[in-house]
Amino acid sequence: LMTAITVAREKETGTMETLLVSPLRPVHIIPGKALPYLGLAFLNALTTLALAVWVFGVPIRGSFLLLLAESVLYIAVCLALGVLISTRTPSQRTAMLGVILSTMLPTAVLSGMIFPVESMPGWLQPVTLLVPARWFIEVIRGVMLKGAGLETLWTQTAILAAMTGALLLAGVRSFRTRLG
Repeated sequence: LMTAITVAREKETGTMETLLVSPLRPVHIIPGKALPYLGLAFLNALTTLALAVWVFGVPIRGSFLLLLAESVLYIAVCLALGVLISTRTPSQRTAMLGVILSTMLPTAVLSGMIFPVESMPGWLQPVTLLVPARWFIEVIRGVMLKGAGLETLWTQTAILAAMTGALLLAGVRSFRTRLG
C-alpha cells in the first residue's frame, strides 16, 4: 500500500518530473522507491516471527534462514505489485483502492489463510494460483510446521520469484511509458 501511494503522490505533487529530468532511469528510480519499504516490511516480518515463537509458541522446525529468505521474496512480490499499481494509477486514492481490491481482499479470501483452497468451489481454485499469499502461506506452513526445506518448497519459491520478476518488469515498463 505504501509503495503504491508513494509513486502516485509524487506524480500528483509534481516531484516526479524532477526525478525524470535527472540522469536516473526508471530501472533505478523504482527500486529506490521500493527498498526502504522492503526494509520496513522485513522488520515487520521479524517482529511477527518473534511474536509467533515467543508469545504463541509456534515452532520453527525448518531452516530459519530459508524462512527469512522466503519472507524477503514475498515482500518483494508485494512491493512489485504496489509499484505496478502506482505506475498505472493517476492518484493516491486510485492507487489505494487498487491495492485494496487487488491484494488485501484476495489475500484474505483466496490465499488459503482463512478458508482451505480445497474447500473452495472448483471454478475458484484456479484463481487462487494468482494470489502470491497462497504460495507464501504454503512456504510458511512447510518451514515452520513441517520442517520442509528448499528441496520441497522449490515450486512455491520459483512461482514467487517469477511473480516478482514479472511484476517488476511490468512496473518498470509501465513507468517508462506513462511518465517517460
